[in-house]
Amino acid sequence: MNAVIGTAGHVDHGKSSLIEALTGIHPSHLPQEIARAMTIDLGFAYFTTQDQQKIGIIDVPGHERFIRNMVKAVWGLDLVLFVVAADDGWATLSTEHLRVIAAMDIKSCILVITKADLADEQRLREVENEALEHFITEMDMIPDVVSVSSYTGKGIDTLKQLIIDKINHLPKREDLDNQAHLYVDRVFSVNGIGTTVTGTLRGGEINVGDVLTLFPGEHAVKVRSLQSYHSQLNNAKPYSRTAIGLKQLNRKLVTKGSCLVANPQAITISTDWIVQLNPNFSSSLKKQSIVEVALGTAHVLAKCYVYAEGKLARLQLVETIPAFWGQPLLLIQHGGSHIIGAGRVVWLQSIDSKKRNQLQTILTQLSINSANMLDAQIMLQLALNGYSQQKAGVTPPQGTLNFGTWWITPETKTSLKQQCDNYLNSVVHTVSVDELARITEYPITLIELVVHEACQTKQWQKIDGNITTISQLQDNQLPANQQQLLDDITQAGEQGYDSAKTTIVGVRRLLRTLTEKQLIVPTENDLFFTQEIYQNIVRKIMLGRKLSQRFSVADARDCTGLSRKQLIPLLNRLERDGWVKRVDNEREVIKEFLA
Repeated sequence: MNAVIGTAGHVDHGKSSLIEALTGIHPSHLPQEIARAMTIDLGFAYFTTQDQQKIGIIDVPGHERFIRNMVKAVWGLDLVLFVVAADDGWATLSTEHLRVIAAMDIKSCILVITKADLADEQRLREVENEALEHFITEMDMIPDVVSVSSYTGKGIDTLKQLIIDKINHLPKREDLDNQAHLYVDRVFSVNGIGTTVTGTLRGGEINVGDVLTLFPGEHAVKVRSLQSYHSQLNNAKPYSRTAIGLKQLNRKLVTKGSCLVANPQAITISTDWIVQLNPNFSSSLKKQSIVEVALGTAHVLAKCYVYAEGKLARLQLVETIPAFWGQPLLLIQHGGSHIIGAGRVVWLQSIDSKKRNQLQTILTQLSINSANMLDAQIMLQLALNGYSQQKAGVTPPQGTLNFGTWWITPETKTSLKQQCDNYLNSVVHTVSVDELARITEYPITLIELVVHEACQTKQWQKIDGNITTISQLQDNQLPANQQQLLDDITQAGEQGYDSAKTTIVGVRRLLRTLTEKQLIVPTENDLFFTQEIYQNIVRKIMLGRKLSQRFSVADARDCTGLSRKQLIPLLNRLERDGWVKRVDNEREVIKEFLA
């Protein structure tokens, strides 16, 4: 099993020397690190097990001034080597590092007492006992303990075997959304390859030629090359240190803290978060304060508002950083280096004002940890929305219905069917699945299941792919002149029906009647579209775009193939219908299209 482990502990306690003794590789890569004999940025090394598995090791800075770099390393670790020097013993930053590990919910640790050649057995026992007291207090655990000397080699082989044993017996990894993702901790340019990023790959594998999405910015990027532990690869496995060469990516678009993901739907970009606070690490948080948020390898300032009796905090970030639901984060004192809070991201999107109190109640009661994130996410979605996508390995609450690939509560299913019935009976035209999804604000795939079931039981009927109720069929006949005009508008398709060019007598009155019957959609410049065609265009433009994301007319043209003649009136209609708002020459999404 591949894995990435890391060191932690006070400055000058021998972390870098320990890694060199384990791997034969000195992790320092900055000239000033070598000159000062002190780790400043993250360092990297690895060793290979007898069964050819690679175990990467990240060397973490110990000095207080570089605590942010330490935090950048911890997010992707499978195991921590917590280093305490035998001569110095437990030190101030030892406690701070242990708090970081505990707050990030890392359960696998080995206590490594270094510089054992400088202490006798009694001193080693004293250092061990003091360290174990801190582990019990901060992490409620007793780790394995190994005493080593990087100078003489004592205990190094024992430690290496213990690392392998613990890696082989790690509990099932509950990676964030089980999607391949990599938070960038280094970025540079390589001749002949271009922009290259490095980080710890989690969640899934990636291949040369794959198209990934870079956040923030949502840039589609193609993998040109892969390297892991100095080997060129066509396929990179998760839980390994990975360098990714990216094709035709401007170096300025990627920084430390950026995130590459295989599935852009798995991640959320927002500046407004709700965090469930860890009570063991958040007692010093003020009701309102400016804090530094550390998540993945990203750091950003935010306004922090603590509420719900200290159980939740609202974070308003000064800039977006990519995050997954349930992801652990740390709150660092603004202008300082102390950890003043910790928790997990539990809400990353807008919330209907009617559901705010309900959401607060659910979030304060929700139990989240690294072992139950999927279960907790399903429980949240079912409690708040009444439905959730099914996930392997999760058992839904008793009474929840299996509905295709969804779980849904009986009350929600009944309510959804009734909402659809009410809308179908309120209009004279047949209705597309997209339109039902827009009106009810439910995912399209869920609506499709409701439609299938209602058609199977003869309550609804499909006509040319659209839906109507059986009772409406008898009342949908149009006068000949209205039907002829509707046929002409249908024939015009996505190019739109230009009423200014028609010679039909009384066309304005006929268009007004068809609009009142919600059979057609008027736009500027006398262009008209049938409801079905308009909904299809909305789907093409809006599908996959997230709240606050901006796009240009050219972006809309690329996904529809339409010219500015059609697009400008259509985009203005989207603004009128509440999908977007105009910002300079772009449109900003204010309502997501639910797929």
